[in-house]
Amino acid sequence: MKSTVLLFFAAAALAQAPAGFEYFPAAKLNGYAASLKAKEPTVQAKSNIKMMMATETFGDQANFNFVIARRDENGEPELHADWNDIFIAKEGEGTLIIGGKLEGGRTTGPGETRGGKIVGGRMQKLAPGDMAVIPAGMPHQTNVEKGKSVFYMVIKVKR
Repeated sequence: MKSTVLLFFAAAALAQAPAGFEYFPAAKLNGYAASLKAKEPTVQAKSNIKMMMATETFGDQANFNFVIARRDENGEPELHADWNDIFIAKEGEGTLIIGGKLEGGRTTGPGETRGGKIVGGRMQKLAPGDMAVIPAGMPHQTNVEKGKSVFYMVIKVKR
């Protein structure tokens, strides 16, 4: 009888997720690739760079958030003073330009700089399954070869 009661309470505890817990099974995450392919990309004119991408934010907490994105063209250089970016490539391929110095950017919000160009950066290829951690304060840019696209997740963690 004691073991039955313990099993009941254990099952009840498993049935209710703790506050703040979020679970995204692989099937759901992989499904975003298809939904973003079907979604019209957003065209944004920033610093004379036309960006073609579709994104969906599916989590936003106080000290972290996460976005899933499809990029069809090069992004613009960016630098986040207070946010670390963790990129996880899911489909396609792209190239990160990382490090160096961001010149000629514009402030787009507190601690956020975009545009301009990265001088002295290094290139890092991204293929499905790859993960890259970009620390706060490091200039970076996501590029895609003409006619190709990259689908990736970004987890942003407050410094």
